[in-house]
Amino acid sequence: MKIEIIAELAQGFEGCPEQSRLLIKAASVAGADAAKFQLVFADELATPDYKFYNLFKSLEMPDDAWIGLGNYAAELGIQLQLDIFGARSLALAQAAGVDTVKLHGTDIANVGLLKQVASSNIERILLGAGGAHFSELEQAIEILSDKRVVILLGFQGYPTPDSANQVDRVRLLSARIASTLPNVVLGFADHAMPDNPLRYAIPAMAIGAGATVLEKHLTLGKVMKLEDHEAALNPDEFFEFTQTMRVCADALGVASEADDFGMSESESSYRKVIRRHVVACRNLESGAVVMPSDLTLKRSSSEQVITNLSLVYHKTIKRRVQINTPVSPEDIL
Repeated sequence: MKIEIIAELAQGFEGCPEQSRLLIKAASVAGADAAKFQLVFADELATPDYKFYNLFKSLEMPDDAWIGLGNYAAELGIQLQLDIFGARSLALAQAAGVDTVKLHGTDIANVGLLKQVASSNIERILLGAGGAHFSELEQAIEILSDKRVVILLGFQGYPTPDSANQVDRVRLLSARIASTLPNVVLGFADHAMPDNPLRYAIPAMAIGAGATVLEKHLTLGKVMKLEDHEAALNPDEFFEFTQTMRVCADALGVASEADDFGMSESESSYRKVIRRHVVACRNLESGAVVMPSDLTLKRSSSEQVITNLSLVYHKTIKRRVQINTPVSPEDIL
């Protein structure tokens, strides 16, 4: 199973292009598939009297800085993804060559913005679903029906209580939406605290429930207390996270409808080793028709053996087989 891991950098760039580049590099080295920032223009988010308006204003960077980040990410072989909050940030995301934008949960019912995104050349939408109702998700997905959509569950609660994650929502929405819409997949944004022993277990549970996209906060160093550091991992911790999640995805695998479930060569070899051999419970004379009571399963040193009892039942014995002796393919008609 292939998963995508997004390094959520959020507002950790603090309006500084060079700090933004360092975060992108950290995300790349730590094994993330994408580095995602919030593309903030204060007037798209708040009125001037709002208590965090000045903070939002401090996060604004020139257009060419964002375009430069798109080029830098491409040089490092990592995707640049951006949260957008209005027409201006949407237009700049397109200018920066971004093909994936995120709509925050605050805009799940922002029909005007949803329609603007739907008519843009952006190919894929991360649809923040924290706090969203099912009816709101349905409406948003209908508006974005021509896009590839990731329903991104999870929310930042400062801290987010473990039991509030409701990871089972991944399974539920996979069955109710993604199973019928090929353009929709499920993702999970984990916000477990960095010292929480479940910081890897909860997103691994999400993979098991059907999530193919994971989002996790990354910071340059928790001790620096950059914006949005509360649930973030340091780069070395994030590297461990990416490696662990990919191993979990590999362990989940993809089972097929085949009789053997599409099992691995390793498991097929295990099956051959553990299967006991068909052995006669009594002397079987030539011409006898084999009945279930004539056979049992035992390990033996023979190499020409049968391990499936049903292949021998009701067959005719060609030559005498002594009690406690394996029945070989040459022994039956």
